[in-house]
Formats: sequence, structure tokens, C-alpha cells
Amino acid sequence: MRFETGDLLEYVGRGPVVITTNGTVRKNGKANLGSGNAKQMGEAHQWLDAKLGYLIDQFGNHVHYLDDNIISFPVEHSWQEYADINLVRRSALELVQMADQSGWTEIFMPLPGCGKGGLRPVDVIAVLSPILDSRFVVLNKE
Repeated sequence: MRFETGDLLEYVGRGPVVITTNGTVRKNGKANLGSGNAKQMGEAHQWLDAKLGYLIDQFGNHVHYLDDNIISFPVEHSWQEYADINLVRRSALELVQMADQSGWTEIFMPLPGCGKGGLRPVDVIAVLSPILDSRFVVLNKE
């Protein structure tokens, strides 16, 4: 796992981009994109909430390839909860498996579960360090 300074949205098109998500699907079938990077990505890609809602409904709250090299990374079970470190761990393992199967050599992502998710960066880094290799670039805003 490597760290760089940058805005996740600026990395769209450079390689796979990971957004942190929750498992809530609204009555209209669209995912609740919360208030962080998933919301920003959803504003830029109007189809994202419907696609993620469908995938969560059909396959559960897991890492999903959404399209256009955007990948969901669940950190919360619902939009009303804080991030769950065990869900972050499971999502990291699923993401590595997807990266291996897809042959990705560089994946861009935020530090999952921190910020509005409420987890401490030091705790998240301790969980992710043994899982995410140097292909994974964690972006921190300036």
C-alpha cells in the first residue's frame, strides 16, 4: 500500500478507482451514496446509484465492479452506522481478489472508513497493511 496526495475524482480514467460505500438500498432501488467520495462520484456519474443498488440487492454488500473502472468498497452496513473495521477488512480481501483476477497493476482509493466513517486512520492502516500490496494507492486530500 502506497500513499499519495490527491483528489480521488482526478484519478478517474487513470486506472481502477475505489469508492467507499454502505449497504443501504432505497425503495426506488438506488443505493444511498452517503456524503463522502461515493456521493461525489455519483454526482459525476448519474448511473452509479442505480447500478450499485442493483448489485447490493442481488449480491449483497460486497466489493462490486460498477463500470468505468469504478469499484465499490463497503465500509458501513447502512448509511446510519459508522464504519465497521471488520467490514473494511473483508472488503480489502475482496478487492485484492478482484484486482488479482482483473490483472490491475494500480488501484486508487481513499483510506476507507475514516472521516465520516469514524475510524481512526492508524487502526485502518494496521488492518490494511498486511492485505493491500504496492498496487494500492491510498489518496489523501491536501
